[in-house]
Amino acid sequence: MNTNLFYGTRSSVVEVVDIEREIASWMRHYRQYVVIFRADDYLPAVKLGLSAYLRGQSFDDCVDELEQSYLRVRGNARLDWYEALPVARAAWTRLTEQQTGRAAPTQQSYALGNAA
Repeated sequence: MNTNLFYGTRSSVVEVVDIEREIASWMRHYRQYVVIFRADDYLPAVKLGLSAYLRGQSFDDCVDELEQSYLRVRGNARLDWYEALPVARAAWTRLTEQQTGRAAPTQQSYALGNAA
């Protein structure tokens, strides 16, 4: 098995996601968010969003769980949870849209605020 591929179960279909490719894409484009942060500051949030997708969870249904996970895994990342939340959501949404070919349904809006 390719170690860069991760398998998730969304409904009865097993999906294969190249996590390394997804992370590389985020690292190339992270500056479109708050520019004072480094790519490594975004990485824990991106990984949580990808993980939520692979577990087949609706993003809005797992926000509280993701917050607790983020507080445990953020390490030296400078984003607080409210800055990380829209990044995790965007990672989840990107995979959802890639796999379905249409916009992901949203129940809530998570906007990036301006960092001081």
